[in-house]
Amino acid sequence: MVIVVILIAIVAAGWSFSSDVLVPNYSAWSDPIEVKAVDSHQIVLGKTTDTARPGIYGLDWEGGHAVLGPVVSVNGDSVTRRLREVSGYLPPGVEDAHLDTNVYTGDPRRALGLPYRNVEVKGELGPMPAWQIPGTSQTWAIVVHGINDTPQVGLRIAPELHRLGLPALLITYREDQGAPESPDGFHHMGLTEWKDLEAAAEYALDHGAKRLVLIGYSMGGSLVTQFLEHSQLAPRAAAIVLDAPALNWKAILEFNAEEMGFPGFSALPVEWGIGARIDADWNSLDAIQHTVELHYPTLLFHGKEDQVVPIKTSEEFAAKLPKWVTFYAVPKADHTQSWNVDPPLYDRRLRRFLLQNGTISGPAKNPARR
Repeated sequence: MVIVVILIAIVAAGWSFSSDVLVPNYSAWSDPIEVKAVDSHQIVLGKTTDTARPGIYGLDWEGGHAVLGPVVSVNGDSVTRRLREVSGYLPPGVEDAHLDTNVYTGDPRRALGLPYRNVEVKGELGPMPAWQIPGTSQTWAIVVHGINDTPQVGLRIAPELHRLGLPALLITYREDQGAPESPDGFHHMGLTEWKDLEAAAEYALDHGAKRLVLIGYSMGGSLVTQFLEHSQLAPRAAAIVLDAPALNWKAILEFNAEEMGFPGFSALPVEWGIGARIDADWNSLDAIQHTVELHYPTLLFHGKEDQVVPIKTSEEFAAKLPKWVTFYAVPKADHTQSWNVDPPLYDRRLRRFLLQNGTISGPAKNPARR
């Protein structure tokens, strides 16, 4: 009887945690932090690992948003940072503010003063909204955000893409707000969502693109690798940019179990739960097993302090593709924070990579695709 109860508990736990991966959730914010003091130039926050990180971040609270600049000082239980922009009323004493890795909120014009237009990408499940930022190049960038996120992810690098002349398409995909639902209502970790990236690629190619730069954050990286493995449009890719990508989903589940204090094998019930609900193809969800299909110039960023996606998966990926992957392990960066901790350095690396790989002008330097 005890064994039966234990088995039921294991199955129930696996089913519950599988929901964290599969069930859309648009309300998740980071852990709350306290605003202790604020003036027109600086803000004092409660000290946490996140509030003391170097770089630039957004700050969200009920009814407002701000952009936080570099750390000025750390004293006891407080962190003082520069305050760059404030939208809404931000009084001291707010206890439920949240850091925002995406930094910027609103559309490209409102957030950054960039020209853009709202467009619809026609996918197999229906129209999907996207932002199209114009450029002069015939190479387009398509930016793919991670799970439960929004196109605002791409606003951090949008100015650099714009300076380079690349038209940029910041897309949504199934299960995003404003986009069609999956038939079963679940995320599929890239196994079906890559078709929406394919639809975005078709849109770009139909509107003047000759080649594509595919940029994927977190689960967006899984969409990119799935696209490259399965789409007939994959040869139109000139280069790939991945930021903390979900390259091996089993490794991610095991890593998160360990982060919660459990042994890695305790993720097995979660894998069973996911497999039972979406019939997951775990081999396909491990890009490291499919590197033959991924011979594209690739720029790869991963934060050394990532607590969501293990950096070892990016290290293994880079080691398997040394001729193709330029890899930067970024100190002090958590999940998808490689830009945040040093924006100028990230932008320089992005610019150098795109110029060196012929994505801005001249033929693509991709011998496997000539």
